[in-house]
Amino acid sequence: MERFIAIDSGKFATKVAEYNKKLDQVKKFSIRTKVSDGDFRDDAIEKSTHVVEIDGKVYKVGNGARGAGAELVTDKQTDTHKICVLTVLSMLASSNEVDDINVAIGLPLSDWAYVTKREDFKEFILPQGEVTVKIKKDSVSEPVTKTFRIQRRYVYSESIGALFADELYGKVGLNTITGVIDIGNLNLNATYFQGVEPIIDKSVTANLGGEILIQELSSEISTHIAPIDEFITANILKSPDRIVPVDFGVSKEKAEESRAVIKRVLLNHAKDVLRQCNSKKWATKMMKIVAIGGTSKDIEAELKEVFENIVVLNNSEYCNVLGFLRIMCAQDPSVSKEISISDKPKEDKKIEKKAS
Repeated sequence: MERFIAIDSGKFATKVAEYNKKLDQVKKFSIRTKVSDGDFRDDAIEKSTHVVEIDGKVYKVGNGARGAGAELVTDKQTDTHKICVLTVLSMLASSNEVDDINVAIGLPLSDWAYVTKREDFKEFILPQGEVTVKIKKDSVSEPVTKTFRIQRRYVYSESIGALFADELYGKVGLNTITGVIDIGNLNLNATYFQGVEPIIDKSVTANLGGEILIQELSSEISTHIAPIDEFITANILKSPDRIVPVDFGVSKEKAEESRAVIKRVLLNHAKDVLRQCNSKKWATKMMKIVAIGGTSKDIEAELKEVFENIVVLNNSEYCNVLGFLRIMCAQDPSVSKEISISDKPKEDKKIEKKAS
């Protein structure tokens, strides 16, 4: 079977989207970007976790893996990312035949801009030819050995996927100026596009991702309200009320005060994002600005206060990977059409073919 799979290797999660050519459908999912030693005898495998054997070594991959997750560095050419990529490909591969898999994947613009780095990354993360992975999907299943072939490989600059989200699809002309603010777990990537071409000198990467925000928020709540750890802080950030609950042992007054503390930290983080764009002289009030990434959704209200005209795209966590998939399918000779990545069918539109 021929498969078409896009991957967005994030520090927190590895996002995946697959196009089923026969059904003309797209599905998406993610796994935690975490890897530790594994054992196929494991009978207590956690949810969203797999045990895999790659190149003779056994790993636990996903939510239940021990440790902090992916290395907190911008570089995507790491063993953790490679193991997660090969794991998700094996999750989708057939067990009764050798699939031919075409893969699209993203690379930070600062590396993508150099052909040598782009090619080195492609060879490292997506070894061409046959790959064999032994995989156990849960505690009660037996391990299954899968072999698949990685065929055509596409590497795109991260953030370009946003330009092919449904909200912008077909609306980006050759001279359209778009700023894409992608706030992931580690970094902010603010990319300046003319059409679908990234302008490197006007783009910036900064250490302003979700992990930094959680650390700042946890510190401020601990200082002004009550001691708190980063896991609880993350849950509060994603709750509708964004307030420290009174059942945490704080008074009603302190709980209400926490609302203001949280708002101040989030607003300051959004201002820091704006400062990074201003450092590259973006005309933020005269250009289209969109935001993607899970942290963008967490601070959507604050980004709108600061940028005024910003739009946080729907499916913000999956915008990149769905965009990669849409571009690949338009460029790949076996599909060669613009697919729908939403529940509603879209008209076919031409995509400028910028494969590498």
